[in-house]
Amino acid sequence: RRRGDGAPNTSDDLYPAACVSASCQALQQEVDAALEGTISLSSLNSLACALAEAGETAALVRVWDALGGSKGASPATWLAVEALHARPKHLLPGSGTLRLPAQSVRALPPARRLHKICKGRRMSARSAGAQEHVANGLAWVAAQRAAGRSLEAGGGRGRSLLAKELRKALGINLEIARGLVTTLKRKKVL
Repeated sequence: RRRGDGAPNTSDDLYPAACVSASCQALQQEVDAALEGTISLSSLNSLACALAEAGETAALVRVWDALGGSKGASPATWLAVEALHARPKHLLPGSGTLRLPAQSVRALPPARRLHKICKGRRMSARSAGAQEHVANGLAWVAAQRAAGRSLEAGGGRGRSLLAKELRKALGINLEIARGLVTTLKRKKVL
């Protein structure tokens, strides 16, 4: 590759001024290899952990896609991703010091995408936890309707109040009760 003036590219052209440390350049080379698809799944997991620790949100999201998302992520990778997500929003950089190739399709901003990744995991766990209580929830709803009660779970406050009632009636935690309300709505029971 050559610059616009015909001179060969130097390391100053390849890496921004903020990425001059050896560790940053090593991360840059690993990210480049990951985006080309030339490293293994275990290496992608360790790279994702390193990027999360370094606060490189944009690079982490791109490596996450190369990893295959949640299917390829190890438990250690999930811990690192959730630790990055737990940082206060103003401390979550959208793009760090690493250079990434341009994307051909429009994508969410990196911090928003990271939030969606973590939210998806939480919602999936909530739904899975609610599955074992569906039969009890159906019975509770049937008993309430038999008593002549109208159950409203359209959204917002009504949905929240119904989750709290299910929590008390079935002896489950609120997060699972919220998942149960969602499951019952999908089954068109509520």
